[in-house]
Amino acid sequence: MNSNQNTPLVVLVVVMVFAMASYIAFINPPLGIALGVGVAVASLVWMILRGGL
Repeated sequence: MNSNQNTPLVVLVVVMVFAMASYIAFINPPLGIALGVGVAVASLVWMILRGGL
């Protein structure tokens, strides 16, 4: 499958994860910060493994 065909799906997942992390951060700031850092690290590892960085 072409990576251009996956772009809308990737954007949707990123927006949903950002929305959930923001909601959790609004309710419980320490948990939201930890979740945000975890998402950032997971994204970095995923980009490195795909060879995009």
